[in-house]
Amino acid sequence: MAHGTSRAFIGVGRCAHQHAWWILGFWIVLAAGLNIAIPQLEVTVSKTSADFLPSSLAANQHLEQMADDFGVPPSNAVSSVVLVDENGFDAQDEAYYGRLVDRLTTSDDVAYLIDFYGKPVTRESAVSPDGKAVHLLVAAEGSVGSTRAHHAAQGIRTQIDAADPPSGLQTFYTGPTATLADLFSAIDFSLLIITGVSILLISIIVFAVYRKISTAAVPLVTLALGLAVVRPIVSFLGQHGWISISNFTIAIMTALVLGAVTDYAIFTLASYHEGRRRNLPVGDAVAAASGRTAPILIASALTIAVASGSMIFTKIGMFRTAGPPTAIAVLVVLLLALTLPPALLSIMGRHRLAEPGPSTERRWRRRGATIMRRAGVYATASLVFLIGCAGLLLGHQTNWDESSMFVYANESTRGYDEVYDHYGVNAIATEYLIVRADHDLRNTADLAALELAADAVARIDDVATVRSITRPDGTPLAESAAGYVPGRVGHELDGAAEQVRTARPDLVRLATGVEQLSDGADHAAARMPELVAGTDQVVTMATGVLDSLDAAQRFVDAATGGRTDLAQATNALRRSLDTVGPIAADLRSAASAVQPAIDAFDRTFGPLLTRRDSAECTADPRCAAARAAFDHLDRATGGDARRTLTRLRTAAAIPGEAADRATRSTVALRGLLEELQGLLSQLDGRTTDQIRSDLHRLRGGVDQLATGIDQLADGLHQVKDGTAQITDLTDRLHAGLKQATDYLGDMSAATSAGPGRGFYLPPEAMSNPRMVEGGKLLISPNGHTARMMVTWKINPYSAEALAASRELAPAAQAALVGTGLADAQVSNTGLASLSADMNDQLLRDLVLFGLAAIIAVSVVLMVLLRSIVAPLVLVGTVLLSFAAVLGISTLVWQHLIGIPLDWSVAPVAGMALIAVGADYSMLFASRIREESAGRGLASGVIRGFGSTGGVITTAGMVFAITMFALMAGTTFNLVQIGFTIGLGLLVDVLVVRSVLVPATITVLGDRMWWPARAA
Repeated sequence: MAHGTSRAFIGVGRCAHQHAWWILGFWIVLAAGLNIAIPQLEVTVSKTSADFLPSSLAANQHLEQMADDFGVPPSNAVSSVVLVDENGFDAQDEAYYGRLVDRLTTSDDVAYLIDFYGKPVTRESAVSPDGKAVHLLVAAEGSVGSTRAHHAAQGIRTQIDAADPPSGLQTFYTGPTATLADLFSAIDFSLLIITGVSILLISIIVFAVYRKISTAAVPLVTLALGLAVVRPIVSFLGQHGWISISNFTIAIMTALVLGAVTDYAIFTLASYHEGRRRNLPVGDAVAAASGRTAPILIASALTIAVASGSMIFTKIGMFRTAGPPTAIAVLVVLLLALTLPPALLSIMGRHRLAEPGPSTERRWRRRGATIMRRAGVYATASLVFLIGCAGLLLGHQTNWDESSMFVYANESTRGYDEVYDHYGVNAIATEYLIVRADHDLRNTADLAALELAADAVARIDDVATVRSITRPDGTPLAESAAGYVPGRVGHELDGAAEQVRTARPDLVRLATGVEQLSDGADHAAARMPELVAGTDQVVTMATGVLDSLDAAQRFVDAATGGRTDLAQATNALRRSLDTVGPIAADLRSAASAVQPAIDAFDRTFGPLLTRRDSAECTADPRCAAARAAFDHLDRATGGDARRTLTRLRTAAAIPGEAADRATRSTVALRGLLEELQGLLSQLDGRTTDQIRSDLHRLRGGVDQLATGIDQLADGLHQVKDGTAQITDLTDRLHAGLKQATDYLGDMSAATSAGPGRGFYLPPEAMSNPRMVEGGKLLISPNGHTARMMVTWKINPYSAEALAASRELAPAAQAALVGTGLADAQVSNTGLASLSADMNDQLLRDLVLFGLAAIIAVSVVLMVLLRSIVAPLVLVGTVLLSFAAVLGISTLVWQHLIGIPLDWSVAPVAGMALIAVGADYSMLFASRIREESAGRGLASGVIRGFGSTGGVITTAGMVFAITMFALMAGTTFNLVQIGFTIGLGLLVDVLVVRSVLVPATITVLGDRMWWPARAA
């Protein structure tokens, strides 16, 4: 390509003039045929939209791997259903929740659910503190931002409505995936408005500039046919998977195509008018216009194509779907711009319908002369202005909060508001911390390590709560605290003490029985002298009676009238003694029966009742433990326990001794009676009445002895029962102490050393319902992967959260050092880490495609201008202009409006401004170089100003207005992109191209064209 007029394209212009109607017809038929044969771009995008997140993002891979570990379909399209009832979550709401879970579980649009509310033991963690809201985590099918995920979001909302929510219950499908689905829907709706507003604004400007419908029709018809052709072509390529497309393709491509094709038509129209002002015939003017503008159009299209096409090297879905399709579209409309405007001008020129209006060249030349006279001042002033504006970038913040991008509230944004209102934090934007090991983690040592990791993460300033297998509802299991086991020991000992307290009535009964036994034994002892005295009297009487037995018999006969003799009386007395024998035998049998109990008492309590420990008891752990427990009991009762049991043992021996004495006495009496019976014949001087009185006294004593023995027997029964109670109580006390000993031993072994000291989970805690149910959600089926759910105190979209997300895995990994999980793989994923990875990828993409675009544009400019310095200067001014505009936009949006620039603004605006800004500077510099030939640089600058000032300003205003039309959208990212690019084009036209570039060229002089010779 050469400067000035191209002979080759003069021929193209002449051909367009000769076959104007055929060219017009060709483009009309082509546009109609393509739109009939190929689905509209919106339809194709709705079916084949590319993924939003790059699959190479570490957080994205971790999220999909986590799903695979837990046996659910891999999905990164995670959001939540939030249910709110301002009157409190009631039974009707709970029934709806159950219906909703059932429907979502069987829905083809849902990959998996994480249902904390459905499990009674984990329900509390899903309910808001005020009890008015509940959330359910739902992973949709497809990748976030993709067509499948978008359709899945719509399907999930259908299921939410179909489950028939009760009146008073509000339902919100919200979260990252739902937000993106709403964002894309808003963009789809905005595109119609933006396209209509763009065409309307372009029409108004074109009519205002040319003031003739026929002249304005040239760019407008070119614009209409350009859109009609490129849209189906891009749709066709996207339909067959040859390029990636999304609704960003429609928005960005449409805006750039509208601006570019209109500019190209304006360039051609301006060159045609220039020829007509020189009185060239229509055909010659058309040919000259083609010859002069075609190289510029080609260079311009190439700069836009290489700048946008360089986005093919990026990985973020928005850039890959916006850049390459735009490059293809611009190259297509280049073909149209090279042929259709000349054909239209030829048709209208023949009827004098596109004649030029008054020229503004003189006014622009005067401006050029003014700048040349003070080029250094103007160059310095414009540089100071641009650098000062660029300095505003020092406070620039990248906005990753997609929920803040809606001009109008919608379901997802209202859902976020409800979550903040009822939970106080963004409880649905969960961050996952994942720990993977090569073995089952469900053991005390590894659970202790996981608790250390959870505790370390929970201590990070920006973290609100951490839910893990050791804290499934966000708070550590009570069983896991080191103080839990001592508490259990205390509980067991307290239970033993309570059993002792409950058994106190039995001890009272034992004491009462012992007292009765003592009273009976005392009474029997008191009556024994009488029995001895009576026996002595009988012996004495028997001795005296032996000498006079015959006389006694005669006396008895005489006394009884022969009815009773002495032998009969003696037999009667003997029979009386026979009744005493069984009683003594029973007493002896009772004493024998209680003896084993007394022996067991001695064995059990003997070592305990001594004041000093014996060596045998000290060597026996059980005896020593029982001794310690009894000493504690004795101290608790003030010594009553040892005194009572000592007295009981002493009293328990009395019944046996009394039984022996009674038996011996009975035997002695029987012998005496036998002797008496033998000596009755010797009773001399004793009457029957006297003998009967003696026998009566003897019987009375024996009866009293029997009564005392009965009391002694009753007391012994109570002693037996009380002893059994004490034995049972001792057994239970021993069991409790044994369990306490086992607890303390296990705890000591598990927590006395190592990084897990202070954490202990007893075996029965593994069956704790909270752990069982929570574990299903927080540990993989094979037990090799554990995940922790982290809730932020701060906005998870904020820069603070993005930075803090980088701290989670290192903090957990550091906590695992020295444990059995020191070599485990630790990673995290979620909204914040995905955004952080996206931010890193954004920087890489910016550097990559930015360098590619700058190099490509520089090469195009070098070829066109045949210079090295000029392209570098022009690209430098464009970059400075871009930085300045981004600074101004940061000031307006971040500091004045309060909505930081969306992450997509800088890349898209940079791509557009580098391409289009370089176009205008290139056109201007090329014209200056052309006009300088044979006239000198000063004349070239002035004449270049005059010939291009109006057309570049008009083209820039049209392009800027096209970009400003994006502000008619209902999403702030489109509004910010439109504002930034539109403002950038105005700055480029009004400052860079009109002041900085000509001033710089003037200052540099012919060095501007190095290494080429001066023109």
